[in-house]
Amino acid sequence: MAGGSPYWYMKEFADNKDLVQILVNKIRETQTAKAKADELNIKLQDNMIRLEEVQAELAKQRDLLQEEVKNKTNALLKVERLSAIGQLSARIAHDLRNPLSVIQGTSQILRIRLGGQLDQKNLELWDRMDRAINRMSHQIEDVMDYVRVSPLQKRDYSLGRIIQDVIERITIPEDVTIHTPKNNCVVFCDPEKLEIVFVNLIVNAIQALDGKKGNVTVDISDDQAGGDFATIKISDTGIGIPQENIEKIFEPLYTTKQVGTGLGLSSCKNIIEQHDGTISVSSVVGSGTTFTIRIPKKQFHR
Repeated sequence: MAGGSPYWYMKEFADNKDLVQILVNKIRETQTAKAKADELNIKLQDNMIRLEEVQAELAKQRDLLQEEVKNKTNALLKVERLSAIGQLSARIAHDLRNPLSVIQGTSQILRIRLGGQLDQKNLELWDRMDRAINRMSHQIEDVMDYVRVSPLQKRDYSLGRIIQDVIERITIPEDVTIHTPKNNCVVFCDPEKLEIVFVNLIVNAIQALDGKKGNVTVDISDDQAGGDFATIKISDTGIGIPQENIEKIFEPLYTTKQVGTGLGLSSCKNIIEQHDGTISVSSVVGSGTTFTIRIPKKQFHR
């Protein structure tokens, strides 16, 4: 049997071996191609994920940019509006100031001349008129303080003295106790400008008591440990400020009072920042409010 000879088996094996090797090589090539295809597919998926992330980031940046443009535009419009309002208010305030001073002076003269002839009811009416005059005068001063942009006249000055002068010039109700600072500190400042700040904050603290018995405390901390800042805190035991109003409280024209310009605290912030300082507020509704001012004790060299 020729077909069954050893030679035939060897030849058949050799032929099949070549075929098997070819098949093995093809399988290996196919596996390699599949592995490369899988690798490319994974890279493609990674690139697609990165592309989606980039697109999401671009969309986020676009939205942020649009929001920033919107905010900047609104801020610019607000500045322009405030500028126009400020100029108009300054003219009106200036025109009202002189006749109001005449009314105030005349009221004081007449009170001296006629005070002994008035009964209790008429005296109360006169007091009511004087309070209205003082309120109008305070509002005019708010407007003028806000629109006046004058260079600071800085010199070394006692914070305690400024606060004492302020307390002497404002009207303090009988049921309000003012606790003056036990410490003192000399800072490089414009005393007249800081007096505007302390008048606003102390008057606001008194008004926050809402006609009830309470305390207003002024505290001065002098950082003796080589620090550059003095800290002034003005606290009251009044009605407090709701949290939603805290962020808006220094904005121009924002006020929760029935009477007021909404410029007082904004002026305070501007003045403190002119002194390279900071002003902040903390409050608990029903427990009172504290304004904290940090101001350099010495001149900063820029």
